[in-house]
Amino acid sequence: MFTLTSRYATQPVLEADRGDGVTVRYVLPRLLPDPGDMVVATRHRAVEGDRLDLLAWRHLGDPTAWWMIADANRVTHPAALPGAPGDTTAVPVPGTGKPGG
Repeated sequence: MFTLTSRYATQPVLEADRGDGVTVRYVLPRLLPDPGDMVVATRHRAVEGDRLDLLAWRHLGDPTAWWMIADANRVTHPAALPGAPGDTTAVPVPGTGKPGG
């Protein structure tokens, strides 16, 4: 249902019968990892023109991994990163951190 790099890749896929013969597949919202449990690979200092997908490409090798950087910075709206020029953004080691809720 999701690609291997999706933030929902490890979420269980559930099913519900609507009662009219149609089965709906869905996933529950995921618990965000605690940034304190994440290993920071580097910190990026924002410059004019930075974008979160470009940071993910540069540091993680995958522009669709932007959500890992957002999780490490406890940001739920991706437009909040990378911030204003001079702001720092933590870039995590992929796969670190455990769900913290």
